[in-house]
This record gives sequence, C-alpha cells and structure tokens, in this order.
Amino acid sequence: MQFAVLGQATAHERRQKVRGDGRIFKRPGSSLWWCAYYLRGKQYRQSTDETDEKRAVKFLQKKLKEVHADQIGARHFIGPQQERITLNEILDDLVEHYKRGGRRGIPREVSPQMQSHLKHLRDYFGPCRAMHIGSKDVERFTVHLKEQKKANATINRSLQLLTQAYRYAVSTDPPKLSRIVRIEKLDESGNRRKGKFSPAEAEAVASSLPPYMTDVARYAYETGSRVGEILHLRWSYRQGNALVIPGKITKSRDQRIMAITPEIQANLDRREKAKVPGCDLIFHNEGHDSRLSQMLALSLRDQWSGSVLLP
Repeated sequence: MQFAVLGQATAHERRQKVRGDGRIFKRPGSSLWWCAYYLRGKQYRQSTDETDEKRAVKFLQKKLKEVHADQIGARHFIGPQQERITLNEILDDLVEHYKRGGRRGIPREVSPQMQSHLKHLRDYFGPCRAMHIGSKDVERFTVHLKEQKKANATINRSLQLLTQAYRYAVSTDPPKLSRIVRIEKLDESGNRRKGKFSPAEAEAVASSLPPYMTDVARYAYETGSRVGEILHLRWSYRQGNALVIPGKITKSRDQRIMAITPEIQANLDRREKAKVPGCDLIFHNEGHDSRLSQMLALSLRDQWSGSVLLP
C-alpha cells in the first residue's frame, strides 16, 4: 500500500494517489498532519491529531482498512462526523426512541426513575465521544457510583440504559456508531425481596391508608400486581370470572389473565358500590385517577415496600 505525502510528489501524482491510497498533508499554520481518503466517490478529510509523520501514516492506514471493510461488506464505515458523536447524543436518541414506543410502537413518557439513571450517565460521560468510551471507562463509572453508596441494582439500571443507547446507535440505518461497549453488570442477588407480610399485617397497612387507597393496597397484596397496572384496571377488562389485562398496561407488554378469587371478588364488590357514572376505572378517587396515582405510589412505597412492586 502506498501513501502520498504532500510536498513529496507532483500535483498530478498526488491527484492520482488520493482516490486509491489516500494522502496526508498539513494545513497552513498547523503542526498537525491531516489525512484525506475516498469512499464511494466521497472525500473524507480529518485531522490525525499527530505531529509525527509516521504516526499520521499509521492513522491513515487504519482508516483505509475501515474503508476496505466497508467495500467488501464486512463492516459499515464510520466517518469523522460520526466519530464526534457524544454520549449525550446517543442517550437523547434512546429517549426519543423510548417515547415513540420502541419496537412495540406504544408511545410512553420517560419516568422520573429513568431520568435519574440517565442523569448519572450524563453527569459522568455526557460530553465524551461515544466511540472513545471503553470497558475500562465503564468500570471507573461503576466505581464512581459505588463511592456514592449507590446499590448494585441502581448502578445496573444506568448500565442497562448505556447498553441500550449503544445498541440502538449501532442498529439505526445508517448506523450512528460502529461498535457496542462491553458492559458487565453487577451482582444483584443481595437485592432479592425476602419474606412477605402476613394477612393481618397487610390488612393493618391497608386500613391505615385513606379510604380510596385501601382497596388498591388489598388488591396489590392479593395479586402481587404493580401499582401502575392496578390504577389502570377497568371494568371493561372483566370477562366472566377473570380480568383480561391488556399488554398496554402490563410491565412485560403481554396480555395477562387474572382469575377472580373470592378475595378479589370481595374487593370488586366494594368497588362496584363506589362506581361513578362515566368512569370505567375500577380503582379511582371520586372518578379521578391522577392524584390517586401520585399519592398512592408515594404512600405504598413508604409504608409497604416489602410486599408491593412499584412500577
């Protein structure tokens, strides 16, 4: 493989070599070597960030190998502009993809918890170039959060979002990045829920809540359902002796069928008496659910964190 160095060949020779072999050159007033090369008729120019000519040639060699890999279909070429993409940019893309509903196409809002996990990544990596972040950097990020007394589960949620951001950037057409960072998650075995409230303890907690929260807490205890799902249950979901819960409100996005046990039926009987005209929600606060959702999540998290799974 040959390289043309500006100043060592005639203009005609340089023009001949540019398209096939690329070239290195210096810009007026700059001590850095730049390189130029072609792919599918388009010229790419970028700084090698090197003042040493031999190192600049090696940089060009690396770029030409990437060009060749693209030409034979082995790997998509990532140009200089893509190399400048920051982690904040791919996180923004992931958030927009999430809001659009991802592969399922179900629009959704970014939760405060997700924003918090994203903030950890933005504060530490934000302006860094995504292609320059490696597994060692991720390990240092993990240590950084551990020093802040963050639990393994909390750290893993941020690492999960980091992985998703890279995977989405690589999967777009054309790809925004050429690789995914290798990320190892931490052990969460010590975070498993242990034990469960006895019926008497559960009833004591439910009875201590405001009236419109009581039946929600009882239903959560009996079924293990998440609060976000419970608050969206509707009378129209009932089919005979079961509640057919649509995937749009379940965590897995898969439809579930909840058999109506005597305990659940007793709960539904009480909710039947609390029906409000025009409101199809089973659990509500005088026909409204917005204030109930916010207050209930906070109340149950504080009072019953051992037996209710929050969204």
